[in-house]
Amino acid sequence: MRNRSGRDDSKGPRRRRVAWIIVAVVLLVLVAVVVLAGVAASKALAVRDSLTPAVPIASGLPAKVVSGDTEGAASDAAALKALSTTAVKETEGLDWRIAEWIPMVGANLSAVRAAAESVDEIADFSVESLPNLDLAAFRPVDGAIDLAAVHRLDELVTSGARTFATVSTRIDSVDQTFLLPQVEDALGTLDKAVSGVDETLGTLSPILKVLPAALGEGTPRTYLLMFQGNSELRASGGNPAALALVTATDGRVEMTTQATSVQFANARPDSIAELDPETEHLYSDIIGRWIPNMTATPDFPTTVEIMRAWWADEGLPPFDDVISTDPVALSYMLNATGPIPLETGETLTSENAVPLLLNEVYFNYGEFVKGKVLDASAQDEFFASAAAQIFSTLTSGVQNPVALLSAFQQSSDEGRMKIWSSNPEIEDMMAGTKLSGTLPTTNDDRTIAGVYFNDTTGAKTDYYADASIVSRSDQCTAEGPPSFQQTITFANNITPDQADSLPYFITGPHYQPGYIATDVVVYTPVGASIESWSVEGAESFRLVSEGSHLGRSAIRVSVVTPPQTAAIITVDMKGAADSVGTDYGPYDVWTTPMVRATPVTLETPGCG
Repeated sequence: MRNRSGRDDSKGPRRRRVAWIIVAVVLLVLVAVVVLAGVAASKALAVRDSLTPAVPIASGLPAKVVSGDTEGAASDAAALKALSTTAVKETEGLDWRIAEWIPMVGANLSAVRAAAESVDEIADFSVESLPNLDLAAFRPVDGAIDLAAVHRLDELVTSGARTFATVSTRIDSVDQTFLLPQVEDALGTLDKAVSGVDETLGTLSPILKVLPAALGEGTPRTYLLMFQGNSELRASGGNPAALALVTATDGRVEMTTQATSVQFANARPDSIAELDPETEHLYSDIIGRWIPNMTATPDFPTTVEIMRAWWADEGLPPFDDVISTDPVALSYMLNATGPIPLETGETLTSENAVPLLLNEVYFNYGEFVKGKVLDASAQDEFFASAAAQIFSTLTSGVQNPVALLSAFQQSSDEGRMKIWSSNPEIEDMMAGTKLSGTLPTTNDDRTIAGVYFNDTTGAKTDYYADASIVSRSDQCTAEGPPSFQQTITFANNITPDQADSLPYFITGPHYQPGYIATDVVVYTPVGASIESWSVEGAESFRLVSEGSHLGRSAIRVSVVTPPQTAAIITVDMKGAADSVGTDYGPYDVWTTPMVRATPVTLETPGCG
């Protein structure tokens, strides 16, 4: 027992020594961790100091590239590379990599390293690519675009798209669970900048691939340009009074034919083209009997088929594609071209284009007396001359391509520009956008309702009209089929004094001067139905037609508004019986592009 007791007594000191050794090791490890964390934190501050000025430099590169400041872009790329190299060097040491294993601290260090490597990869691409990039060669010169420059730009954009996609993936893979607010915010800023460029390059890349063919490389390509006048509203925009045929051959673009709506054989006894039964039921065959009515449908491909029949009937050369725009979109483009002198003596500017082309021309050109038009040919000559001069300016070289791209974007967003192409690749790129001139066929990605206006005054009074839409939906709160409601206000702003002084070409022959007659066409979301409708404020109204069209329920109501009055049209709609709110994507309303913007107010409680 004494021997056993001695052995037990000797174990105590040993256990205490082992315990102290373990404590010492743990303390040493903790000290090492603290030291490593401190070293890494110090390096992280150095990385921050390098990356902070790098982000604005990187963000400013695209603007310099597009504006043609190649020298400035190359200089910024070199500065960006110097900063990113310093940042990456700080993160390459063994101490940094070990510190990345430290709980919580490591996650922040990994995020900082990912940011440094991302900026460095962007810098490598910029340094390699930007000095050789010259967008000036891509601009039209004397009506021609250098297709070799387009191909070079395509290669560069494709390479850039791969680079930014890789960077975006790296940033997205960072575990943000334990990130400090400062690190999370910095990473978010970088992610936003990278995602924006990534999205732009991803959009631009397929366009550049089809652009040479679109510009007639190898095989000439023809385009019909359609100018819709919003002073006489149609669902798609307005009366397509001015038309022109443009041919692209190996990058050279030329206007070859001009036409106006009055030269076609209007007032036909039957539609010039076979109409879809639903289209004819909703709009009647008038859509194919007068060329100004072919844009009365919001479905641009239908308009193109009718236009093709008119064009062939007149014996004009066939076309491959159709591009439609309006004077408001043109005013946006004039911000890029600058003022354009016209042969008629006026100077077209971004400020006066809309009033001049949609209103003043009817006061200034053509002889008329009260109640009778004597000569409107001068107006047609003015429009033809203006269109030719505008086209010449756009194809001779635009000095501000950033402004032109912005004009195209704004025109597309507002539905003022539409493109139909016989090239399937181009059609696929535009699918689901307003540029295609087609309503989405499902509610999966977006739930789109439609509100459109067709003038029935037979005149140009819609220059004085405005509209607004308040649209409500409970799709984010409804347990069953959701409800949708449109409250549409169509206002006639003509004053009595204006009505007395308006020329006949503006007021037309069918109504008292200053009156506006309008068909309001409302489309439900896909699969929904119209439960009820009402009209207030109009002098008169009537239901013209209702039925199915474009996979939706639609109603066409005629309203007549005297000067200084407004019609308020309310339409209640219900989703499909077997649907629930979650079946519907984010809600929006598409409408006719008018002379002035049509505000759309969405009230969707619970949707965020």
